[in-house]
Amino acid sequence: MVSVNPYFFEEGQEYEFTVINRLNLPPDDDTYFVRVSSFQTRHLLAEKHYVNYKIMPGQKVKCRIDKINCSGKIFLEPEHPCYKENAVYDFPVKGIEEISNSEGKYEKMLVVEDCWKNKVCIHIDGTDHAFDDIIQCRVDRIKKGKLYLTPVSQPRQSISYEPGKYYEFRIQDIVTLAEGEEYYELKDESDNSHYLRIKYYQNYQFKTGDLVRCCYVAAPALFRHYLEPLHPFYHIGSTYEFICTGTTKVKNVSGSEVTLINVSDGSDKDYFVTCSDESKPKPETGSVIRCLLKNIKMGRLVLECV
Repeated sequence: MVSVNPYFFEEGQEYEFTVINRLNLPPDDDTYFVRVSSFQTRHLLAEKHYVNYKIMPGQKVKCRIDKINCSGKIFLEPEHPCYKENAVYDFPVKGIEEISNSEGKYEKMLVVEDCWKNKVCIHIDGTDHAFDDIIQCRVDRIKKGKLYLTPVSQPRQSISYEPGKYYEFRIQDIVTLAEGEEYYELKDESDNSHYLRIKYYQNYQFKTGDLVRCCYVAAPALFRHYLEPLHPFYHIGSTYEFICTGTTKVKNVSGSEVTLINVSDGSDKDYFVTCSDESKPKPETGSVIRCLLKNIKMGRLVLECV
């Protein structure tokens, strides 16, 4: 699919890339594919996630723009050779594993295999289950070559929320939805379940039983970001003072090099700040910079200097 703006990528859209090379980068000497877009921008893709894709230099590969982060870095997800998101497939059942999550609670995971015999874990509740040798699952997401599956017996929820509006949810539990990925399970007033990836909100100090207000930002999907909880301190549209910790040169989505200001609020998180006036002198390290909070996405502040 072609972007309506020929100079910029759009999250969620697909573009064709040409693989021109493979190279190894320090410090771990990992191998990356070098890809060139139709806009002549270059992008790296870690080979280790896509060994079974049989990607080779010279190939043209369709990739989805999975995410563009606050520094302008673009994350690509190449088209899977065998599976498509939102489609349903048969998967061989290999058994049930019991795991212990970060709260010490035991959970059960159904283990299935993909077409290359890679293990895929699916969260199931604590009750006893009997499964056939084959189970039908919907592919909810593909990220870094990894499948995120939901049995078709688990229906999708039909929820009528308005984008940009806030709703209240109660944190019911902590659950492991995919291997190594924990989520807060939220319940709305109709007892529907929603999920927040814990790693994005560790500094929010949420705990089971808390009532939280969340902005509805996108259509619901099990493994995707569609709720953004109110930040415990910051408010969108307000200005705050941060400490400048340096600058970083990055390429934006059009391939142009821009300078971002790194700032800190004294926590363990650093943030990037954009400035619309590139001719404005960059602040010195250690100086105070005043920033407008334009947005909060997955717990990260989107800032602009004022």
